[in-house]
Amino acid sequence: MQETKYDIDPAVLRAWMMKYICRVLSLDPDSFSTSERFDVYGLDSLEAVIMADSMEQEFQVTVEPEQFFDAPSVDEFVAAFTNAAPVV
Repeated sequence: MQETKYDIDPAVLRAWMMKYICRVLSLDPDSFSTSERFDVYGLDSLEAVIMADSMEQEFQVTVEPEQFFDAPSVDEFVAAFTNAAPVV
């Protein structure tokens, strides 16, 4: 996992990721848990590449698709990618 932490509001990134994942995987946002692993919802490596590109464009940061597998939930990714404290 990269060492660089970005100064992105963790709540904004968490909300963006939830909205993105729910939209592309046709999930009900009310049943989406940010602590659940991406693979439980069916996020595969192809979608990770596309999400990384979308995130780069949205936030003007560098995202490697492998980062989604190193930190395999929204909560873990946000904590690893931003200056946020991990969600407990």
